[in-house]
Amino acid sequence: MSRLNREFMLRYLLSVVMLILSFGGIAQQAEFDIRGRSMYIPARQKPWKFDHSLSLAQIYLPSEWLEQSISAPMLEYKANFSLPKGFTLNANLRTLIIANDVRFGPSWQYSPTDRIHFALAYQLGFGYGFLHEFGYNNTIQVWQHHPMLRAGYSFKNVAITLQGRMDWIMDTKLNVNDYVTSNTTGSTFNGYAVGMFLEQRLTRRNSISFGFVANFSKFNILGWPALNVVDRQYFIPEVNIGFRL
Repeated sequence: MSRLNREFMLRYLLSVVMLILSFGGIAQQAEFDIRGRSMYIPARQKPWKFDHSLSLAQIYLPSEWLEQSISAPMLEYKANFSLPKGFTLNANLRTLIIANDVRFGPSWQYSPTDRIHFALAYQLGFGYGFLHEFGYNNTIQVWQHHPMLRAGYSFKNVAITLQGRMDWIMDTKLNVNDYVTSNTTGSTFNGYAVGMFLEQRLTRRNSISFGFVANFSKFNILGWPALNVVDRQYFIPEVNIGFRL
């Protein structure tokens, strides 16, 4: 085969490969729908579908709590398990080792159109913290109610979700050295939070999320070593980024 023919064949093969890849990319893009790849949009999923994600939440505590403005990241694992008739089981685990927050509960999704979605949700929350360093021997346990309302709008590759949440403390147990207090706060309204989450396509099967949450709370598990529960609500902003696994 002459050099000219070899160059022609090589160019032909490269053209065929590029054509196949381009058709494959179009097919892959057509397969993606953010409604099935989202962790926040309240759209109905196929029953028995399991989704999970990993996020990093940067939380900014009030300067009044620690005499200076301090922020710290919490690692969050989020899981959704879809059930028939629009129901879903939702679970969240946040941790910074010394401060941990676990939430679990159901939600119900309703979509009047292909793009507009709503959900009612409830989670039972359990916060646990421990500090056994620097001369401390303290632990805390907090039980909370978290009713929520979500509204979302989805495009093909992008989704926006708004979320409102109320926090109600049921019981708090604080252990300072060998002294244990039972239900130190009683049943009390802790505060509320409003958040917005933007999700977009990252790969053929996964998405990335960016979120901002404005918390107005008396208590936050991240700040428990410096302050237990105060008598008024503080603004506690939170920024997070997550990846669907």
